[in-house]
Formats: sequence, structure tokens, C-alpha cells
Amino acid sequence: MADRQDHWVFYFDPNRCIGCHACSISCKQFHGRDSDADDWRTVTHHEKGTHPASEEYDADTSAPIENVPISMSCMHCHDAPCEEVCPTEAIVKRDSDGIVTIDQDKCIGCKYCGWACPFGAPTYGDNGLMSKCNMCLDQGPGSGAGAESKNEQDDPIQPNCVSDCVGGAIKAGPEKEMVKEASQAAAERFKSNNERVIVEPFQGEENLNMVEHAATPDNAGD
Repeated sequence: MADRQDHWVFYFDPNRCIGCHACSISCKQFHGRDSDADDWRTVTHHEKGTHPASEEYDADTSAPIENVPISMSCMHCHDAPCEEVCPTEAIVKRDSDGIVTIDQDKCIGCKYCGWACPFGAPTYGDNGLMSKCNMCLDQGPGSGAGAESKNEQDDPIQPNCVSDCVGGAIKAGPEKEMVKEASQAAAERFKSNNERVIVEPFQGEENLNMVEHAATPDNAGD
């Protein structure tokens, strides 16, 4: 059994995310997901700050409202609750690389995993069977269960959301490698809180400027 530090985890830096959705689109294209299907990787936008009343607004002193894009997918939890409740053992937390896979040949569509997952990662297709991110071990729903371990590949294939991330905000790899790339604050929070994904602390205005820059027509293609 591989050490937990060899298990693959995602890393996300909101300061480098420009909210372009390239990660979620890339995921859909690679796995043949419909454009209106529930996403395996989603990008949500959150406002930081509060809007002052018009009579209280002062351009010199009022803090800007910041848009913070957050890109998330299945977190491949070390204590995967979806695996624990699956009655047919269709869901497996792989010992070799820590990636949580679903074997649709064993899935009966009971949706216990969907109720157990606190992050809403499992989705269900027209066949009623569960599917979710498999870190691109293979293509399509239910794939990857028997795929070669990423830790046994000479040049481990990166998930498409990582390869196509415009700002380099998403990374994936063995936990010990991702922790080295993280800031001290992110690494300490990941370890002390027993978290599933390494997330950098949001730094603020720089991210807002990046989003605004990308959203300006004159800057298209930059």
C-alpha cells in the first residue's frame, strides 16, 4: 500500500485563477460530457466584500468588491465517504495513487454516494449511474477503475483541467510534491486541518485585476 504522501491531490491557487472556465470546458470535452450536464469540475464565482449604501459610498475609502473564482472537482478524499457507503463496492480509493474511481459495471444507481459526499462531486447520467472526476485516468463515465497507477507511469499524465489551465492555478500530483509547491500557509492549513485539497490563501486585489483584464475585449487573446 502506497504511503498517503504518494497519493495524488489537487492544488488550487485562487490568486492565479482568472475565472475563464477553461478547466471545466476541457473536462467536458475530454470526457464527452454534455454542455448542460452536471460538471465533474465546476467554477463558481464568489463576491468578497459588501456593497456600501449609495449615500455612504466614498471612492477613496470604500473597499472594492472582489470577484473570487473557485474551481473545484472531486477531492479524492483520503477518507472517501462515498466509498464507505457504496453497497456494491463500485467506488474504490486506489491504494496505488489515491484516486477515487467508480466502476459503473458494479454501480446500481442507489445514490448513497451522492448523499454521503459533502462536496456534491457525484453526478448521475441518463443511465442513472454515478460518475465523477477520475483525474483523467481514462475517458468517459465509469472509466479509469482498472487504469495503470499514475505513480507507475514514466511521465504521469496530468488531468486535462491542469494542462489547460490558463493561469496555472490548478496542479495535481503526489501530496508530497504538491506540499512542496505550496506556500507555507497553504501547506500548514492543509496538514493541520486534514484537508483534501491544497488551497492558497486569497490575496485580494491582484486576482480581481486579473479577472477584469481577461474580461476586457481589448485584451482578448492576451
